[in-house]
Parts: sequence; structure tokens; C-alpha cells
Amino acid sequence: MKTKLIYVAAAASVLFAAAGDGWALPPRQHTVSGVIDAIDFNRHAIALTPNKGTQPLTFVWNDSTRFSHGWSRICLGALEPGQPVVISYRREIGQLVPREVKLRKEIATQCTTGECNFGTRPIERN
Repeated sequence: MKTKLIYVAAAASVLFAAAGDGWALPPRQHTVSGVIDAIDFNRHAIALTPNKGTQPLTFVWNDSTRFSHGWSRICLGALEPGQPVVISYRREIGQLVPREVKLRKEIATQCTTGECNFGTRPIERN
């Protein structure tokens, strides 16, 4: 009986030790505020000059990125260079990927492309 208990305890400890090395944590989320320098709708990229720091940052959005103004979602066409934003992002495979882009503007925004897709498809500007 004691032998079986020792074998079970040894097997459990091996499983716990192996599981500890195999678990990966998700990338850590960061937040930065600044002003939009440029938006490239074809490459899904936003260039931002942060309020703190002098080096511009480039973010590449994907289908899961949310764009908002206050509590409302906005379309990509509402974003323009010169607008202040707060970006929550993660570093993923050598890129800065925004999880959420919040527009910090007091007046209401309008989508300049005429199409509001909430970040699910790329938008081309004329």
C-alpha cells in the first residue's frame, strides 16, 4: 500500500514539474497616450508621437483591435493625424499590436470613408 502511494506521489510531482515549464503567460499589456502622426490603412499601421518620450511608435492593428470614443465604438475613418489618442497595446512577435485605440477628443467624430466597420475589414481612402 505504501509503495503505491509513493508511486502516485512521484508521478504527480513529475506532472506538476512538467506543467510548470510548459505554461506560457500572455504578453503584458501597456498603455501610451499621444498624438497620431500618420495612419496607413493598407498596412494597418498607426504612427504615434507619445506625450512622454521623443521617439515615435508604430502600431499594427488587427481584427481584434477596438476603436472607441468615450463609450462608443468608432470606425477607422474617424481617426486622423493630429488627434490625441490613448492606445492599450501588447508586444507580439516583434510588433506593437493595439488592443484598443481610444480617441481623446471633445467634439463628435465622423467617419470620413462613409463606411463604419469597427476594425473588421481594411478601409481604403480615396
